Amino acid sequence: MKLEESGLFQDINYRYAPGPKHGYVVTLSLSDQSKLTDAAIDIPGANEEQIWRWLGSQYPPFAHKVPDNPGAQEFLAKQIEQHAAEALGGQRLVTRLEQEFTPRARMIVSFQLENLPSIAAMNFVGQQKLSAPQLESILQKVIAGQGYTDRRFRTLVELNLRPAYEELGMYRVRFPEITAQKAGQSSLAVTVSIDEGSQFTLGSVEIAGDDLPREAMQKAANLKPGGAANWTQIQQAVWAMERPVKRLGYFSAQSRTDRVLHDDTHVLDVHAAFEKGPLYHFGNVRFTGLSPALESRARQVWSAGPGSPYDFEYPNDFVRDFSRVVDFRQFKKYEVKTQAGTGDHVIDVTVNFEPR
Repeated sequence: MKLEESGLFQDINYRYAPGPKHGYVVTLSLSDQSKLTDAAIDIPGANEEQIWRWLGSQYPPFAHKVPDNPGAQEFLAKQIEQHAAEALGGQRLVTRLEQEFTPRARMIVSFQLENLPSIAAMNFVGQQKLSAPQLESILQKVIAGQGYTDRRFRTLVELNLRPAYEELGMYRVRFPEITAQKAGQSSLAVTVSIDEGSQFTLGSVEIAGDDLPREAMQKAANLKPGGAANWTQIQQAVWAMERPVKRLGYFSAQSRTDRVLHDDTHVLDVHAAFEKGPLYHFGNVRFTGLSPALESRARQVWSAGPGSPYDFEYPNDFVRDFSRVVDFRQFKKYEVKTQAGTGDHVIDVTVNFEPR
């Protein structure tokens, strides 16, 4: 019963047979839980790796993983609670399923205090380009009253302070140490040490891909080498490069951006690779809400015939051109809708006009 209640085993069976001296031999057959899930031990002030090493010495299969079973997780929480009683300060340890916002975007079981401490103050050491109030303001927007765990706070630092520094061209920024000290009965003062590193300038921007409108793409990007390598602006510029490609009919065109950091010269080179994807075409065009005379005029202005490459911005160009030959004050509003047409990668367009 105790083995079953632990949740550590998927199957438990037993058999017995006659043994020596008129006794019996009992054999228990145990099958470990086959499905394990990622886990973290989030106890402020405790050494997570030391606790995992201890847990692994007691239960070897569980190295940063635990059974995907609530009963087993509760059992292990009790074991950790007894082992780390001093760090818990009399609190219970509970399990919570959380999404970890890292490149892996995994779900994780967190062993954490039932009542997490709040963050009473944030301090920063080593910053120069960004002031302590600026850094605190960035983090306050995402903390939003969340309780503190080392793992969660470090994730928020990486996801929010690093982009702020990369906007300044500082790609080697590090946050080597984050410490938390008691500031009250249930609150902490957190200190983040920052090694900002060097500031990078923008070097070359290489466009890779077949049959691309490179001149139009470079004009759309408007990136000027020699200035601060603001990664947010660079990404927006690369996305802007997609527009001229999409306007040629490659509506699902996508880009992949790689950065090459030259630490000796503090220069960032950008490599942007483009995949055009399939060529889309215009299908049928419909106009609603127009009189026969106005619809005839609209079809004279509309120049994208069926089968021509699908320019996703052309319907807006049409509305602009149509407004030059027709008084739009007679319409309450207008709306452009698109939908899949007949055939592969065909787009039908409907332009709705609502008369006053």
